[in-house]
Amino acid sequence: MRKYLSGQGASEYLIILAVVLIVALVAIALLGAFPSFGGDARMSETKQYWSSQTPFSILSYNQYGSNMSITLKNVATDLLTITNISIGNVTANYPSGISFNAGAEKTVTISGFRNCSAVDYDFFQYNVVIYYNSSYLANTFNGNKPLIGACNIQ
Repeated sequence: MRKYLSGQGASEYLIILAVVLIVALVAIALLGAFPSFGGDARMSETKQYWSSQTPFSILSYNQYGSNMSITLKNVATDLLTITNISIGNVTANYPSGISFNAGAEKTVTISGFRNCSAVDYDFFQYNVVIYYNSSYLANTFNGNKPLIGACNIQ
């Protein structure tokens, strides 16, 4: 009777191995190694990070084609004036500045990005630097996390 049960251990081993591999793939996808799988989790983390930054929070952002629109909010208590915004390798200069009173929100559109196509469900990822002046000094705000999002068609 014992010799008929010898294949059972091998099949149990293969089933356990398959379960372990599936769990490992899900974990890797959630950590963002595959953008098409973990992209939503990374986008959610990015939006949460940027909406809580100071002196400027990024409330929303959207890239369509080679353009990006960003809604910024001044969360500081005084008037701030943006002079430049660098996103990835694109810099938008504002010689007259964009002034934000305390609590004010404004949307800016910046062009010159790599073409983003939602057909391929492309994701973008850019580092952000905001150069601004306050009533007492010129300053730079560097984000610690990049802007990450899905490409859109508009």
